[in-house]
Amino acid sequence: MSDQADELRQLVLRSALHPPLAARPPRRVVVAGGKGGVGTTTLAVNLAIALAQQGSRVVLVDADLQRADLARLCQTSEGATIADVLAGRRTVHEVLQLGPAGIQVLPGAWAAEKMPDCSPPAQQRLIAELDHLGPHADVVLLDVGNGLNPIAGRFWEAADEVLLVTTPDAMAIMDAYAAVKVLPPPERKTPIFTLVNRAADAETAREVHARVALASHRFLGLRISPVGHVPDDPQFAAAGLPLMVRAAYGESARCLERIAQRMLSRWSEVSGSQLTAPRESVFAA
Repeated sequence: MSDQADELRQLVLRSALHPPLAARPPRRVVVAGGKGGVGTTTLAVNLAIALAQQGSRVVLVDADLQRADLARLCQTSEGATIADVLAGRRTVHEVLQLGPAGIQVLPGAWAAEKMPDCSPPAQQRLIAELDHLGPHADVVLLDVGNGLNPIAGRFWEAADEVLLVTTPDAMAIMDAYAAVKVLPPPERKTPIFTLVNRAADAETAREVHARVALASHRFLGLRISPVGHVPDDPQFAAAGLPLMVRAAYGESARCLERIAQRMLSRWSEVSGSQLTAPRESVFAA
């Protein structure tokens, strides 16, 4: 794994030095939850793998600065983290590691480290470097974790779309709506999609989505769409390899495949306009 990661970093670094002139930034997708325990990180990892298995070049970023779990779930080695990129000590190209199914992983800061600098300029630098991955990445998935805080809000601001993770639990639904109310900047209409985890069935997932969407439309004037659901599966967050690798033919994996297909289909429809639109600086210094 270490040799592969070194080879990957060298390849990415060479590509960054000589990028194609027409390369467009990868699509930024934020995966977030309103509260802890809804499975945001597990979903982000498995969705990244599902997208990769369908031919997308995926970079998965552990942008949850309070709890770095991606490295463990992806079984990457210890080394430099997103904290080094935010501080300007390393570039994204130097920190990327090879993960399951060929995804590229930007690990989060280890728990032993102090809280990394995530001021607006530091986040802007990170987003700018992620944009430069366009020559060899189609999508960047940012796991921003759970909670209502300015750091998560600035990642929402930088997103092309947000996957809002919730469960049928009443408190999780309330916290999902709270995230919609607090995190997106009023002047930016970032598309938001609900992803319902631990749903007993499709009807339950539809009811959960309807509750979040109705409140968001009635009180905030925001339109939210469903992207899919994952069933209540005790094996989904089991230790070991991600579910998309160890149980690729189960119902949970099929649900994730359908979610990935919907996302790819939607991106294909807008690829002539939205995906090629020029990027602007998204954070005030």
